[in-house]
Amino acid sequence: MKVYEQVATLLSQHGVQTMFGLLGDANMYLAAAFEAAGGRFVRAAHEAGAVSMADGYARMTQRWSVATVTHGPGFTNSLTALLEAARFSTPVLVITGDTPSEATHMQRLDIAALCASVGVAHERVHRPDTVARDVTRAIHRLESTNSPVVLNIPVPITLTDNNTGPVPPVAPLAWSVPVAQPDDDALDAALGLAASAARPVIVAGRGVVDSGAEASVLALADALGAGLFTSGLGIGLFAAHPRNLGIMGSIAHEEATPILMDCDCVIAVGTSLNKYTSLGGEILDGKSLIHIDVDPVKLGWYVTPTCGLVGDAASVATVMADGIRQSQLPEKKTWKQRCQKASEAMKQWTPPDDKTGADTVDIRVATARLDAILPPDCVTVSDVGRFIAGSWPHLTKVAPGRFTAMTGFGSIGLGVAGAIGAAVSAAGTTTVVLVGDGGFMMNVSELATAVRERLPMVLAVFNDGAYGAEYHKLIDEGLSAQHSYNVWPDIACTAAGLGAGAITIRTLEDFEPAARAIAELAGPLVLDIRLDPTHHLVF
Repeated sequence: MKVYEQVATLLSQHGVQTMFGLLGDANMYLAAAFEAAGGRFVRAAHEAGAVSMADGYARMTQRWSVATVTHGPGFTNSLTALLEAARFSTPVLVITGDTPSEATHMQRLDIAALCASVGVAHERVHRPDTVARDVTRAIHRLESTNSPVVLNIPVPITLTDNNTGPVPPVAPLAWSVPVAQPDDDALDAALGLAASAARPVIVAGRGVVDSGAEASVLALADALGAGLFTSGLGIGLFAAHPRNLGIMGSIAHEEATPILMDCDCVIAVGTSLNKYTSLGGEILDGKSLIHIDVDPVKLGWYVTPTCGLVGDAASVATVMADGIRQSQLPEKKTWKQRCQKASEAMKQWTPPDDKTGADTVDIRVATARLDAILPPDCVTVSDVGRFIAGSWPHLTKVAPGRFTAMTGFGSIGLGVAGAIGAAVSAAGTTTVVLVGDGGFMMNVSELATAVRERLPMVLAVFNDGAYGAEYHKLIDEGLSAQHSYNVWPDIACTAAGLGAGAITIRTLEDFEPAARAIAELAGPLVLDIRLDPTHHLVF
């Protein structure tokens, strides 16, 4: 048995059924062996796409995933996507391998040094007789850190005959990660702050989704009479609650903003309170802040809390809810009515400054119309760009855990591939991609992967023909916004040329054929949604 065959067998024993990759000298034998043994090998057009696909797959399945790239430029091509996975804390095993030991090898590269420079863990298969131990060590590191690991299998080793006998069965992990419990004094202080608040709100983030703590947080909100916000990555939480106020921060709904401004206590659960959620701390000025997170590093990372609690979101919220109920606080009837009224107004809202033109649509209206024609069980993956401000607040059909955004490293262009991985996971019947024209064109080649795999995807391309953040900054500096404009090939024609369905949206009536196409979806469908570049929403 060759080493690459042993590695393929080990991956299968660990439950890996799908691998994403692009072939080269360092990985083609492993990929071939994995596929020959019955595994699904999804072929990417670019190495960054392979890693982003594995990233999206892991986010939707809640388990680690595998991507494989070759050495040298194959590995360097993957770095932006690898950093996205690292910053988001996604467990992706990236398998590559050192070149043969030759000083003049064209693709030589110090993989370990490069991993160290970007803060990504590096493991190595050292000898043919240590393959099982080395691969298992890398997987254990993935499972215990919930972060990417690069597994380096040097080419001379991967091609070696391994005469150590049959591949030993995989032993299950025998440890569990202990969950921190909140300090009693800190818990008492948090209960005191919450009980004394006249106008409390709760903001819940990705930690609440990942720990399945929605019901516990709702119990705390009901005990307090609190309004309910989410972070961007908490979209989908509290959707049916009468005091659901949507996203907190820079892209908050205008009907919910007065509630946030008037509240006197914010309880943040499982969210880092980054500069978008907290506006750099500005919206928390003058308010008590109770910050709850399982990771103590997250407490005070962006904003210093009045009281910080380390612990699991569900258990801490439950303890706090019990404590509040025992206190028998008077009902905050007026505050609850204000929150409910704002929540109702959000559902009825239409933009008073609708910017729909003769051949362009207002992104807010367009997103609401798109939301209306999407199936209820769709998965949504967002790229990053100024379109976020006009689209995220108007999504209503997203369930907790079925929304993610490729925003960890702040790079445009990773959303399409990330969504392909989510679609391969089959977490929902339809996968929706939200992406700007620049991000779409940066990795449009991966659309061919979605076509080849016949993935039921809707790619909403918010096409304003400009780089949005740069548009805003150029104007702020007194320069011409024209420098941010770009002229692309016709996006719908480009998509059709790659084999996808395609519809150009210039008016709201154009969503009618889009609705019919989505109802009959059998592969990727690209919606080229034309926007006015001068209609500038910022986040």
